[in-house]
Amino acid sequence: MNAAAKALHESDFFHGHLSQIRFSFSQCLQFMLFALVLASALTVVYCTNQYRINLSQLEHLKAESSHLELQWGQLLLEQASLSAPSMIEVQAEEELKMTMPSSKQTVIVHLK
Repeated sequence: MNAAAKALHESDFFHGHLSQIRFSFSQCLQFMLFALVLASALTVVYCTNQYRINLSQLEHLKAESSHLELQWGQLLLEQASLSAPSMIEVQAEEELKMTMPSSKQTVIVHLK
């Protein structure tokens, strides 16, 4: 055991002095109030941080929502243009090599 540890071990500070310390009611009250003020301050810091984080997430989600709404509008316009009869006819002629049948190629079937 080194000299410092031996001196601490042999001292009276850890052998009775702590048990002899007495606090008055006002000192206990002051300590409790200090602890409550400290806890309140830490709670305010925590809540402020959470508010900032949530506000940042909200702004990010609003921007994403706006972007998705814009994309949805563009998709609706594209769908409307692609579903137009003239566009369908052009695609059928170009991609599938389809043509309108002539009147000689048209057969009418009557159901009885």
